[in-house]
Amino acid sequence: MKWKTKGSLIASALLASMIAAGCTEEDVQVVDSEQSTAETETTETAASETPAVVVKGDTINSHFQADAVCVVDSRFERGHSIVFRANVIDSKTNETIEDAKVKVVLGNGEEYEMKMGPHGEEGTILWTVLWTIPDDFPTGTLDYKIIADVDGTEYTHEPFNVSLSKLTILEKGAEEKLTAEAKAAAEAKAQEEAEGGGENAEQQPADGEGDA
Repeated sequence: MKWKTKGSLIASALLASMIAAGCTEEDVQVVDSEQSTAETETTETAASETPAVVVKGDTINSHFQADAVCVVDSRFERGHSIVFRANVIDSKTNETIEDAKVKVVLGNGEEYEMKMGPHGEEGTILWTVLWTIPDDFPTGTLDYKIIADVDGTEYTHEPFNVSLSKLTILEKGAEEKLTAEAKAAAEAKAQEEAEGGGENAEQQPADGEGDA
């Protein structure tokens, strides 16, 4: 009897310990769950308050180049004027962030502030700045980036790192020279094809010739 009583007491103690341990574990899980929920809510709130900003940009011919006004281009001669354009968009609402501060930074370190305004027949809100290439500016590719400051945070647009499509500065008259060379090459090819066609025609038998 004494052994059974002692065993019962031990079993009761173990059961109470297990229950106590279970309660403690459950309490800890509840605390962790509450903390996790609070952290998740804080993160979601912060994410919802921070705009997902997208900066877009390109380069176009200025109104001084009457034959190509507002045409997107990446090749400009010395003395030409480049218009840098940009838009700053909140991707969540797809609306322009009009209180952004925007500038273009050239690869040589020069910076130019861009001004916002409506453009084109559609009245699209864009930031723009016109830069005239100095006559002694180095030729070759010119890196640039457009930086938008939104509530103290900077967001950047940079063109693709593809050499053939990068902004390129040419010597004066280079475009005309390239156009003339391309035209001459096209005419030479057409002449060669025409002469080749004539030779082939001479080699072909006339109608009825060669018939058995």
